[in-house]
Amino acid sequence: MLMELAGCNATQATLTMKLRPFTTAADFRTRTRKQKGVGNNMMDTYLDVVTGMGEVDKVLGECEQIGRELNGIMQVWASGAANYIRKQPAGVPDNIHLKDYQMLGVNWLNLLYRRGTSCILADEMGLGKTAQVIALLAHLKATKEPGPHLVIVPSSTLDNWMREFSVFAPDLVVRSYYGSQGERYELRGELRAMDDLDCVVTTYNIATGSPDDQKFLKRKMDFKVTVFDEGHQLKNSESKKYKDLMQVRAEWRLLLTGTPLQNNLQELVSLLSFILPDQFRDANESLRAIFKVQPGSATNLLSRERIMRAKKMMTPFVLRRKKAQVLKDLPSKTERIEYCAMTDLQREVYEEAIQRSRRALVAAPSTKMGNKADTTSSAHVLTDLRKASNHPMLFRRLYDEKTLRLMARDCLKEEEFLDRNKDLIFEDMEVMTDFELHRFCLTYKHLNKYALKNDEWMSAGKIEKLQELLPAMKARGDRVLIFSQFTQVLDILEVVLDTMELKYLKLTGQTAVSDRQNLVDAFNKTDDITVFLLSTRAGGLGLNLTAANTVIFYDCDYNPHNDKQAEDRCYRIGQTRQVDIVRLLTKGSLDEAMYELATTKLKLDAEVSGQQQAPTAKAEGQSTAEGDAAEDTGSAEKRMKKSLLSGLKQQFERETQSKS
Repeated sequence: MLMELAGCNATQATLTMKLRPFTTAADFRTRTRKQKGVGNNMMDTYLDVVTGMGEVDKVLGECEQIGRELNGIMQVWASGAANYIRKQPAGVPDNIHLKDYQMLGVNWLNLLYRRGTSCILADEMGLGKTAQVIALLAHLKATKEPGPHLVIVPSSTLDNWMREFSVFAPDLVVRSYYGSQGERYELRGELRAMDDLDCVVTTYNIATGSPDDQKFLKRKMDFKVTVFDEGHQLKNSESKKYKDLMQVRAEWRLLLTGTPLQNNLQELVSLLSFILPDQFRDANESLRAIFKVQPGSATNLLSRERIMRAKKMMTPFVLRRKKAQVLKDLPSKTERIEYCAMTDLQREVYEEAIQRSRRALVAAPSTKMGNKADTTSSAHVLTDLRKASNHPMLFRRLYDEKTLRLMARDCLKEEEFLDRNKDLIFEDMEVMTDFELHRFCLTYKHLNKYALKNDEWMSAGKIEKLQELLPAMKARGDRVLIFSQFTQVLDILEVVLDTMELKYLKLTGQTAVSDRQNLVDAFNKTDDITVFLLSTRAGGLGLNLTAANTVIFYDCDYNPHNDKQAEDRCYRIGQTRQVDIVRLLTKGSLDEAMYELATTKLKLDAEVSGQQQAPTAKAEGQSTAEGDAAEDTGSAEKRMKKSLLSGLKQQFERETQSKS
């Protein structure tokens, strides 16, 4: 308790307790200031927290009053009274049939709009948040509440939003504000002159970009409703994006997110402050003080109090449904882990990465590494180990120095390299991976002889597992999504699938926005394309890939919510088959620690939303990570990296001590 209330560590808490009893606050300050190793700001931190609790109580009172009013209205709905929109809004085509929970969502949004209370629609991905929003806008037009409205989306979902408008409300006049600087200049004039404009759809990059774009969206247009898709992008109240978008004028704000609480309770407060600045403005600093959680016991009173208070603030303004609650006809989903044994070369590569990691984490700062390959800072330790867990060709082991010098010499025979220096070419190739060098050799006539000839890309633990799984999946008619964090892994997988003679498509962050929907359509409509390769974060937001019924995670994301969103590309409305989630973990590698931490991280959403998390895959002998994800202090990625690095350092130190 002292660690949380006073913001101190375990050592400071122990030393402070030995100084008890204290007669006054001044006595506490004086004696702790004199005690070496304690510090003198604990009392100030404690007073900030206590004061913050009082301020938050005022905000909670307002939130609870709003909640009581909303609950009263919704209870009247349940009794069959008036004021509930029972028919689909005019403007939604007759061939579209909104589900009951979606109609409830439209009613909830309409209720809060009429009250002028901004909110968050946080339905789990795949439940049709886009359809509910468009239906609301169609209802507003039908009830003489004209726009224009503004929808701000990630670039990757712009085309999808425009398509959804044409499907769910074709009569709405919708224009995208996107394109080159010159095209946007023309659009600004056109949009301002339109009397019948219902909605403008633009991207976060443009809405926070040039002064002309910001001026147009903030001052020149009088938007009634502003929708922020993937609203968890606004979780950091100190970011430029957050501050810029706070300036967009709108009578009512709506955030859409499938992950209302990604990292910590402070982020939830940032989201609520964004949609309800008037309610939260005066208590903002107090909220930050009490929700600035510190690592500590998962069971202490203050952690439970924070979670309870977050729930109270969250309830009136957030509508959150999960598929298991509302889609009774959705097929089942199974999850399992497939452990993969390292190949001999991969084991060597991983052990070398471990040794570089050991030097980076526990060696004295003055230690000098012998060569470039050994120079590994702690920032690169995790990437090094993750790459070794994935595939040995992400390093250079097959192309030795002698071969590289021969390749550098033969490069001079190519027209592109006629005026280049052989030594500089060698230096460039020296830092390339085996796979990059192999592809480089295939590009040039005089280097073809150095290309790998024995399908070396097939030699990795996870690749051998895919060779076992994919043919059986194809035989059953399964359609497979394979996700990875590393674009070079996806490049290797392309060659692997070619070797296995399996048809595939690939979408990464380098894929043009204009091509992404075409790839999705091609996969959904072409049954003989077995595999779709995707990078977990890029281009996947809002993509509907229900043609697939199997998801394979080649590696984990630092933020497990991103993996959850990835699997929901196919586990959503429209899915008719059982969905299988397969996670590949390399035995004895960093993969296992990452997965264990990820399962811990996912507890926070369940804690705050008050709902139980779906069971996670558990293999025989697998341990369950303990801890309370509510204690996250930064982003999920930074948090996990810090934990992994700390665990590795402790492991190395124990090994050193046992040898001495």
